[in-house]
Amino acid sequence: MDRKRPQSWPECPTSLSEKFVYVADRGTQAVSTTFDHEKEINRQVMKELDIIYKHLLDYNRDTFGRFMQNLTLKHEERAASNRQLRSEIEDMKLQVQEAEEILASMKAP
Repeated sequence: MDRKRPQSWPECPTSLSEKFVYVADRGTQAVSTTFDHEKEINRQVMKELDIIYKHLLDYNRDTFGRFMQNLTLKHEERAASNRQLRSEIEDMKLQVQEAEEILASMKAP
């Protein structure tokens, strides 16, 4: 049965009797292959993330550990300096009280 296409499509004269083979893809092999690739990719990504995480922890420990030690040292120095200043202030208050008492005794007749 050799029929020609209607004349409205003269540029592609093909026979309707050509045989076409249709292949049904049930997706079983492609899905499992894709799943295996996806699983392997995820495994590699997690492995790389674990390595990056460990490097980041080491870097933070080295970098911020020294930073925190410096901050702690500065804090301790400032705390000691503040204690010394408070002690000096207390001594000056006592001297002022003594001076006020001396002045008050001088004013008294």
